Amino acid sequence: MEFYFQQDIKVREKLEELIHSAYAGNLRPEQQEEFNKNLLLHGSHSEENIDAISRIEFASQKNDQITEFYFRLKKHHTELAEITNHLEGEPIPDYIHDAFPDLSQEDWDATFRYITLLLTLFGVRVRADGF
Repeated sequence: MEFYFQQDIKVREKLEELIHSAYAGNLRPEQQEEFNKNLLLHGSHSEENIDAISRIEFASQKNDQITEFYFRLKKHHTELAEITNHLEGEPIPDYIHDAFPDLSQEDWDATFRYITLLLTLFGVRVRADGF
């Protein structure tokens, strides 16, 4: 158990290092692959995780003097936060309600609001002048 815990801390530290690199405006394209590898170590190498990671990227977009980094779908360039934001307020699907019968609409909405907030928290906006 201790080895797993130590490994988990090292993986988290590496992921944090890569996020901080983006905050500093120094995220290189090859670091996306390194981020994905560590994210799989954080989770698992299940087919579902590998497929999800193959479809999503921590991408940059430059506008004037600002570079923004955010998680998006590779194929459509849609921000994940935009998707989760749109799920808030949608009715709870029957199969979800069946799995979680005590889940209220308010709890459902709060779940997607929280996920949206977390995704936007990890997004980064870097100005060329450093401010």
